[in-house]
Amino acid sequence: MTIEFEFTPEQAALRETVRAFAQKEIAPVVAEIDETESFPAATVARMQAEGYFGVPIPEEYGGLGLGKIGYCILAEELGRVDASHVAIVAAHTSLGAAPILYYGTDEQKRRWLTPASQGKKLLAFSLTEPGSGSDSGALKTSAVPKGDSWVLNGTKLYVTNGKEADTVLVMAANDVKKGPHGGITAFLVDKGTPGFRVGRCEKKMGLHGTSTAELILENVEVGPETVLGGIGMGFRAAMTALDVGRVSLGAASLGGMQAALQEALSFSQNRTQFGLPISEYEAIQFKLADIEMHIEALRYLVYHSAAHQDAMGHDPTKWSRGDREKKTREAAVVKCLGSEWAAEAIDEALQIHGGLGYIRGTPIERAYRDARISEIFEGTNEIQRVVIARDLIARGA
Repeated sequence: MTIEFEFTPEQAALRETVRAFAQKEIAPVVAEIDETESFPAATVARMQAEGYFGVPIPEEYGGLGLGKIGYCILAEELGRVDASHVAIVAAHTSLGAAPILYYGTDEQKRRWLTPASQGKKLLAFSLTEPGSGSDSGALKTSAVPKGDSWVLNGTKLYVTNGKEADTVLVMAANDVKKGPHGGITAFLVDKGTPGFRVGRCEKKMGLHGTSTAELILENVEVGPETVLGGIGMGFRAAMTALDVGRVSLGAASLGGMQAALQEALSFSQNRTQFGLPISEYEAIQFKLADIEMHIEALRYLVYHSAAHQDAMGHDPTKWSRGDREKKTREAAVVKCLGSEWAAEAIDEALQIHGGLGYIRGTPIERAYRDARISEIFEGTNEIQRVVIARDLIARGA
C-alpha cells in the first residue's frame, strides 16, 4: 500500500474544528486539572456533545464515520494541547468502542455502542491485573458459568476512565488451561451491577486529568448478552482493540512533539545569551532540526497505518491473515517509535528551556511527566519489539 496520501476536505475541516475547540475549551483548564488532579468533566461533556467520542464509528451506530484517519487527526490535535484528554477519549474509543464495533452483535451495538458513540455513555477497558501486565494472557479474574449467566470474580488495575465509566469491557478467564487462545472471554459490565465497584484510584506522575482505577468484582453475575465476540474470544478482541489504540497513541505522540517543538522554538527565539537569541547557536538548531525530522517521519507512519486499518474495514471475518498480521506489526512500530520519539523531543525541548523547563507547572514540565507513560501503557515498548521481531521471523521483512 502506498504511503502517499492527502487529507480529504472533510478530514481537513475536522482538524481545524478540533484545533479551535482544543484551544478555546481545553487549553484554559489544563494547568488547573494537572494541579488539582481532577477529571475534566465539563470539557469531556463538551467533547461528547461535539461527537468526538464517536469519530471513527460508522454513522449507523451513532458515530461521525470518519474512520481511523479522522480518529488520528482528533488524537493528534488533542495531543498538542493535553495528554489527559487524549487518554480519556482513547480509553473510550480505541479500547471500549472499537471491540464492540468489531465483535458486537446487533443488539450489543444498539445497547452499548450507539449511546457511547453519541456521547451518552463513557466506556473503559480492563485487562491488567496485579499478577498480569505484559503477560496479559495470565489472568486470574475468573468467569464461571451459572446456568445461562456468568459469575465474575477478580481485581483489575490501572483502568483509565475506571472511576467515571458507565460500562467497562472486562477480560476474564473462562478456562485457565486454554490460556489466551480460547480461555479468555470479554464481558460488557455496566456500572451499578451488584458486586462491581471501584477500588482505589492511583496517584500518578502524569496524566493527572484521568482516573486510573482499581476495579473489584465480587460475585458479579452477568447475562449471556454481555459476552462480546463469543466464549473464549476475549484475547482476540483485546488485541484487535490495542492495534487501534497503538496507532492513535502514535498520533497523540505526534501532537505532543509538535507542541514541544513550538514551545522550544518560541523560547529559543526569545531567550538571549551572550548577546544572541539562543536559536542562533548551532547546538540549539540541531536539537530543533532533530525534533522536526522525527515529526515528519512519524506523520507518515501514523497516517499510513490508519489508512491501512480503514481499508480493511470493521468486519474481522473479512480480514486476511496477512492483513491482520501487517496491521499488528504496523501498530507496534507506530506506538514504539512514536512514544520514544516524543519522549526524546520533549526532553530536548526541556533542555532548550534550561532551568525554566524544570519548574513545576510550565507546559514543557507537564508534557515531560505526561509523556512517560506512553512507553508503558497499551503494551510496553519491550513487548512491541517482541511483536515486531516475531512477525519479522515468521513473515520476513
